[in-house]
Amino acid sequence: MSDVAKRLGVGLIGYGPYGQHLARLVTNTTRAYVPLIWTRGQETAAKIRANGFQATNDVDALIHDPCVDAVIVASPNALHKEHILKVCQAKKPLWAEKPLVLNLPDYDIIIHAVEAAGIVNHSNFGIRYSGTGRKLIELADAGALGQPMHLVSRICRGTGLFALGSPHKCVLDPALSGGWIMHHMCHQVDFALRLVRQRVTRAYCQTVRSAPACPSEESISAILTTQAGAILELADGVAPQETHHLSCLGSKALAYVDAQDHLNIRGDCAENNYGHGGWSTVFTPEAYQDDSMAAFIAACTGIPHNRDYPVSLIPIREGRHVLEVLLAMQQSARTNEPVLLPGS
Repeated sequence: MSDVAKRLGVGLIGYGPYGQHLARLVTNTTRAYVPLIWTRGQETAAKIRANGFQATNDVDALIHDPCVDAVIVASPNALHKEHILKVCQAKKPLWAEKPLVLNLPDYDIIIHAVEAAGIVNHSNFGIRYSGTGRKLIELADAGALGQPMHLVSRICRGTGLFALGSPHKCVLDPALSGGWIMHHMCHQVDFALRLVRQRVTRAYCQTVRSAPACPSEESISAILTTQAGAILELADGVAPQETHHLSCLGSKALAYVDAQDHLNIRGDCAENNYGHGGWSTVFTPEAYQDDSMAAFIAACTGIPHNRDYPVSLIPIREGRHVLEVLLAMQQSARTNEPVLLPGS
C-alpha cells in the first residue's frame, strides 16, 4: 500500500473518454487515488496534467512506479495484451477493460500469465453492477426465476451514426477496437451468460451500418441458444438516442425493467397473482456506478467495501466464453449462417 493517507495507488493506462471516467471513479472514493496516467500522445498528456494528474508516455515507468499499487488497463483494445502482460510480470493487481483481446490464443496467453502471477484480476463487465442487473442475477441465483427460457435485451448507446456525422471512434477503427460487436456487445453477452449460467452452443447474428463507407457494424441483432435450450435475444447499437430494454422469462417468473428503470417480477410465488388484472412485485434496487471499483479496491486492500449488498470481482477467466460467442457472432454476420460453438 502507498503511504499517501493509506490509500491504494491506482495507475491508469489510457485516458480516452472511458479512461477519464475511470479516473473519476477512483478519485470518487477516499480509499484510492491516481498517482500516474499513461498515454501515447503529447496532446492527451497535456489534458491529463490540466485535469490535475501526473502523465507519462512510458508504460513501464507507470507499472513499476513505487506509488502504483494496482493498474487499470484501459488502453485501446489492440494494445491490451502487451500492457496486461507487463502488469502480470510486475505482479500487481490488474483491472482489465473489455474486450480483453480480440482472439482466443491471446486470451489463453493472458489467462496463463494472470494465474501464474497469482494476482488480483478483474474484467470490468459493467451490466453486472447495474442495479437491475445485479438484482436479476441475485433472483436467478436464488432460483426465483426457475429454469431460464428467454432473455431479451436491447441496448442503444446513443452515440450517433456514421451517416449523421457522429460516429463512435471504435466504429471508425475496427482494427484497433474489434468493431462494435467486440467493443460494446461484449457487455450484453457477459451479462446473459452470467444470468443463465449456461454455455452458448449456437449463434446467429446479423449486422447493419448506416452507410456503405462506414468501417464497422453500427447495429447488431443476435439469437444465441444455450446448452439447455434457452434463447438469448440480444441487440446492440450506437443509434442517435440511448435506449435499453430488458426482460427475462423463466419457468417460475417473468422479470422485466420498466420505463422508470424499476425491476418488475411476476410469477409463481405467494405475493404474486399473474395474468391479466394481476400485479407484480416491483424492486427499485440500489446500486452505484462505482460498485465495480469498490469491489476491486476491497480485493486489493483486504478492507471490505461498504455496500450492504454483494459485489465481487469478475475474474478474467470468466470472459473467455464471452469472446468465443462474440467471435461466433462475427462469423455468422459474415456468412449469414448460424455458427455452432465448440462442445455443442
